[in-house]
Amino acid sequence: MYDIKPNLIIGFHGCDESTRDRLLTQPNEIMFSKEKYDWLGHGMYFWENNYARALLWAEDKKARGRIEKPSVIGAVLFLGYCCE
Repeated sequence: MYDIKPNLIIGFHGCDESTRDRLLTQPNEIMFSKEKYDWLGHGMYFWENNYARALLWAEDKKARGRIEKPSVIGAVLFLGYCCE
């Protein structure tokens, strides 16, 4: 595939508060999504440079009964070999 250097982006992941806390305290135990509708494949999805959109995503999941406490975690992402 291709390598992009030196680009870094800030990504925000909307999730339940408990998931956010696990990502901070146990990063080696990250669980990736494996839903049939993951249109970019299995993994973890981030909103690029958009905390507010990630929070709206989490709030929508709460409204559908999928999570209890909407929260957001941010990450610095390197897109190096993103299509492997």
